[in-house]
Amino acid sequence: MRGSRIAAALTGALLAAFATTGAQAQADFYKGKTVSIVIGAKGGSLTNAAQIVGTHLGKHIPGNPNVIQVQMPGGAHLVATGNVFNVNEPDGLTILAANSNVALAQLAKLPQVRFDLRKFEWLGSSGPDGSMLAIRADLPYKTFKDFKDSGKELIVGTTGPGSNAHDMPLLLKEFAGAKFKLVSGYAANSDILLAVERKEVDVWAALANTIKNGVDRGAVRPIVRARAPVPGFNDLPIDETLTDDAVGKSLMAIRGTPLQIGRAFAVRPGVPAERIKILREALAKTIGDPAFQADAKKAQIDMEYISGPDVLKAFVEMMEQPPNVIEAMAKYMKPGG
Repeated sequence: MRGSRIAAALTGALLAAFATTGAQAQADFYKGKTVSIVIGAKGGSLTNAAQIVGTHLGKHIPGNPNVIQVQMPGGAHLVATGNVFNVNEPDGLTILAANSNVALAQLAKLPQVRFDLRKFEWLGSSGPDGSMLAIRADLPYKTFKDFKDSGKELIVGTTGPGSNAHDMPLLLKEFAGAKFKLVSGYAANSDILLAVERKEVDVWAALANTIKNGVDRGAVRPIVRARAPVPGFNDLPIDETLTDDAVGKSLMAIRGTPLQIGRAFAVRPGVPAERIKILREALAKTIGDPAFQADAKKAQIDMEYISGPDVLKAFVEMMEQPPNVIEAMAKYMKPGG
């Protein structure tokens, strides 16, 4: 009996020693290495946010590796996403700074999609990207209901199908009774804002931080938001609540979920579990770092940590859609646009 207890104690000690050695080996793995954050764009708020994360991430990874940003534009982020999923080594040295809107392309089964978002190892997100719909500040309507009850037709400036500027007002028109006339072809949100100020258009939808610029200029008044929270504007009605149509609600939720997930980070399948754990912890510590938050504030980007499991759960739920909703997507939304 005494011999059995001694043997058990020795076994426990050996297992603990192996576990400690394994953890230390994973920590030492990053020492002297370079971690690449791959993003499918050149410029823009997503690129800026990823750059801020990259600036601070290395000091929170054991071994303090160098962290660089690699820009890989093409296919509305589909090229970068597919490359990380299929090409890069599963060693934990390549991180995807994802555009969560690629989920729309996967849901629509576009042929360019060479990945499955449900199989990525999600590290977490640096926070949601809210979106809002706003009207010219000089118009008399204080709420969406005021405008809808007026029966007036308003002109919406958009960059084209597949954008927040186009899809949000389109769904409100089709399923919530908004009397909108959509005018596409504006090159950028800045052009739409200028058109609003010139009174050429009445309505503008975009990411919340972009709309806030128009609010600060006194040009627009937000009246609707998507499901992702928007600090200072959370009392606005959520688009999904403005329709009783089940398909319309689903389409608005599909459009809003990637924004609710926000600026997510992932590594490809096959990365060792201990390295995934290290990177998840490092991302959480980075976003909680006061120096990081100070840089985010300077860039006027709200940053808050969303866990990897929560990101995965949202993507999985989004992919579970009935055939009639997928069919409606093809009619009203243009993933990858």
